Amino acid sequence: MAITNGYCTLAQFKPYANISSTNATDDGAIELIIEDASRFIDNETGRTFYARTETHYFSLPVDYSRELRVDDDLLTITTLTNGDGDTIASTYYNLIPKNTDPKYAILLTESGDYWWNQDSSGNTEFVISVAGTWGFASTAPHNVRSACMQIALSMYQGRFDENGRPAMTDVTQRTIAYYRRRL
Repeated sequence: MAITNGYCTLAQFKPYANISSTNATDDGAIELIIEDASRFIDNETGRTFYARTETHYFSLPVDYSRELRVDDDLLTITTLTNGDGDTIASTYYNLIPKNTDPKYAILLTESGDYWWNQDSSGNTEFVISVAGTWGFASTAPHNVRSACMQIALSMYQGRFDENGRPAMTDVTQRTIAYYRRRL
């Protein structure tokens, strides 16, 4: 088995957990635990720390501004299609914030003379499509990897709190709180 979109690797986790076994069955079980810990972090933070290629659909901004807020962490745009079917070239928009990732909005430039448009039937709901790379980062930050290993260790050892959640240190709880998506 291989870990899919895990925030740490088997090779990183085993020394952390002081596991010296090379048993393939044990390794497979540990890989599942690492995936579960990674998805736990996703659920707790409301974001993913790996890149996903997807298309998201948006309605026209209510205030008819040039800024379109996106519903997830955005890394890059492959194709931006306006409601009228026109593809908007990257020279006619900026991703906000300009200098850091992830992005949370698309701002049409004033020089491009573009506005967000409805479709040919006059519909304004979900007529803008954004194909691109979504996620907080293409790889998990170091502190997310550390949190994943701590959560996976709790799961591996069968330690859970009174709510059935993996037992977490204060540092892991603060890491999750720091990355929690705020809408």
